[in-house]
Amino acid sequence: MYRYRRKLSLGLKEAEEKFKAKLEEKGYKVVVEFTPSDVVKSKVGVDMEPYRILWVCNPKIFYEMTKEDYEIGSFAPCPVLFYQKDGETYIAINTADDVLEVIKEPLEVVREVIEEL
Repeated sequence: MYRYRRKLSLGLKEAEEKFKAKLEEKGYKVVVEFTPSDVVKSKVGVDMEPYRILWVCNPKIFYEMTKEDYEIGSFAPCPVLFYQKDGETYIAINTADDVLEVIKEPLEVVREVIEEL
């Protein structure tokens, strides 16, 4: 399994607010927020349950990681998923175990585009 996921007994908005508050206690911040479900609605015309991605970062730790591998930005900040499915709220993060196999094809497409530049 490449994902750590929990079903929450909170609504989406309340879960996000509590998550952000707890992150701040540990020196982390949400640096980017994105709502793919809104994009799907506006670009494809399809309604889907709320789906949010919050990118989380501790700037000091990020800086230290760049000393080891300057291109770590491909993986950090860390994306955290908040979504509703069948009326239930979930939070999830991807871990490194099998994620590369899952995203192999999209990575190859992006690599091809980079090669064409």
